[in-house]
Amino acid sequence: MTTIYLIGDSTVANFDKSNTTKTGWGEKLAPFFSDQIIIHNAAKSGESSKSFLEQGYFATVADQLKAGDYLFIQFGHNDQKDDSNRHTEPNNEFKTYLANYIRTALEKAAYPVLITPVSRRNFNDENKIINTHKDYANAVRELADHLKLPCLDLTFESARLYQNLGRAVSKTLFTVKKNSEGKHVLDKTHFSHDGAQAIAKLVIACLKKSDLPLTNDLVVDLEQPELEAFNCHQPVIPDHSVILTAYGGRGDGQFDNTEAITDAIQDCHQKGGGKIIIERGIWLSGPIKLKSKINLHLNRGAVLLFNHDKHAYPIINSSFEGIVMPRCQAPIDAEAVEDVAITGEGIIDGAGSGWRPIKKWKLPSYEWTNLIQSGGVVDATTEVWWPSEQALKGQKLLENSDLGSLLKQVDLEQVKDYLRPCLISIRDSNRILIEGVTIQNSPAWAIHPWLCQHVTIAQVSVRNPWYAQNGDGLDIESCRFVMVKGCLFDVGDDAICIKSGKRDQSPNIPSESIIIEDCQVFRGHGGFVLGSEMSGSIRHVEVRRCQFIETDRGIRIKTMRGRGGSIEQIQIKDIQMVNIKHEAISIRMDYAHEKEQIATRCLSTLPLIRELELSNINISGADKTLQITGLPEEPIMNIKLTQINSQANQPITIDYAKFIYFDHIKQKVLAADSQLSIRESSHLELAHFKPINADYLAINVDDAEGSRIKVIASATPKLNMA
Repeated sequence: MTTIYLIGDSTVANFDKSNTTKTGWGEKLAPFFSDQIIIHNAAKSGESSKSFLEQGYFATVADQLKAGDYLFIQFGHNDQKDDSNRHTEPNNEFKTYLANYIRTALEKAAYPVLITPVSRRNFNDENKIINTHKDYANAVRELADHLKLPCLDLTFESARLYQNLGRAVSKTLFTVKKNSEGKHVLDKTHFSHDGAQAIAKLVIACLKKSDLPLTNDLVVDLEQPELEAFNCHQPVIPDHSVILTAYGGRGDGQFDNTEAITDAIQDCHQKGGGKIIIERGIWLSGPIKLKSKINLHLNRGAVLLFNHDKHAYPIINSSFEGIVMPRCQAPIDAEAVEDVAITGEGIIDGAGSGWRPIKKWKLPSYEWTNLIQSGGVVDATTEVWWPSEQALKGQKLLENSDLGSLLKQVDLEQVKDYLRPCLISIRDSNRILIEGVTIQNSPAWAIHPWLCQHVTIAQVSVRNPWYAQNGDGLDIESCRFVMVKGCLFDVGDDAICIKSGKRDQSPNIPSESIIIEDCQVFRGHGGFVLGSEMSGSIRHVEVRRCQFIETDRGIRIKTMRGRGGSIEQIQIKDIQMVNIKHEAISIRMDYAHEKEQIATRCLSTLPLIRELELSNINISGADKTLQITGLPEEPIMNIKLTQINSQANQPITIDYAKFIYFDHIKQKVLAADSQLSIRESSHLELAHFKPINADYLAINVDDAEGSRIKVIASATPKLNMA
């Protein structure tokens, strides 16, 4: 039996629950290990690296420590105290006391593991965690680096956790205490039950990045519970209806109905809300703004056709691709509204062809010739057509620049044509319903809810030409409680996409509690996509019973250095894919070009991808079944794939990943002689892995011993050293 001894302060220690709600993370560690591991929590509340030794607490641990055991060491909180019995200088005595613990462990042939002090929950005005342990955390890192010892960086990881959760949610990780006035206030240091559990998970996540033999005894259960049930609240709109013609509207395809629709919205809103009915016909309009308690309803045969007269679209503060920036107002726009719906069986057309650039290689030669003859301009490379000189000018001014700062220096009206809007943009709003309609030909993204709660999108069809630049179908950004069901997408970019902004350029709010079900994608860059803008984090997402047909990729998760944030607790199941051009499943952290990433090699801005579960996936044709690519300094971890049945040209590729589990996999590889290619990865488990067209399980691997591949009830493995 192997024992893990924990020494440290109150953030680690056990507590008597009869008189406190405090919980140390050491109390929550045992369930993560097999029964061959014993946890001995010797941490003491209020002790520093100095007092723990001088009070004799460590002597008991030292007497019991034996070869092969582990000594986890976390101090720093109380070393900062002014009390002379506890205080140590970080770059002097603190390191000396830590070195004493380390030396004792090594003399006993045990494994010392250094841990930086867990962060306090102190936010600054920019919603960033203040590093109150800077010198002590750095001292631990420096000592670990000097002695070549493993270091679990809880200072960094816990700060990242609090920031990802935000001010409100992160409070649940901490207990309460009485202040000097006897009032109960939040204790920003000590953990609640849930907080201790969350920190223990961080300890395990850090441990997995090490090469310690202890990682072989981890028995983390990757079975995720069903996404916690939530009620996606529907809009409450009065049962009052008006017809657009009552406000002077005409559906003849020529009359400008902007004023009529605006008047109808304003009148209904002032009367407490209601349904505005657009009957059969073609209703030309400029941009409109929805208000609370309004249902814009399009009967079958109704086409709401927006014009592309740029003068009609004012420039407003908006957001695109994770950056808050000025854009032209969306054809259908709403901000800070409640109880809004767009329903019916009609069509909403964004006249996107008057806004979008088109790349030459995406069109047959005769269509390219016709496009040029229709007007617009071609750039200097003659490879991209723009609908106007102003749009091309905007591209020249703004490409490869800091858009936000540059726009302060130029006359926005001079580049207005370049600032394409999304077709439907709804922000900072609550209880939104889009149901039944067809949405097509968007200037940029088709549907963009952001900073919203309780959004339902049901039985909607989204259509864009395959060559549509930024022609996404649905982009859910920094939203909570979202239900997407029974929708159809045939688009020119990503079909169903979840985002949460770019670091330091957006509000840094997560997208969470989202269900996507019973949707079909017939064309698009990705069927279901997470990222690449995900700095606010994406979590608690379930995708089920969807079909992706002839998309570039089926399931795509993409991010890069510099983003920060996390993608975690994602469940994808019961998926069918047919004729996928590239990877059926792509999970990558190297989305940008390497030259762009090198400039952002900063630990605090590394993204996380972990805790993903994919099950019952059928792939009828793809270039590759699966690509997992993490980063050397931040591997992808905790992915479970079960019941995958695939036919693909190339083998599964796994780079910079740990703790990847395969169970009941059937794969036919057509253009290679191996089933998997593994590089710079470890702790892979292959259970019931059956090659369809081979007698053995061929695996290309760069380090057969270091990869720690476990094969269970599968075809006979054959390792080929790459």
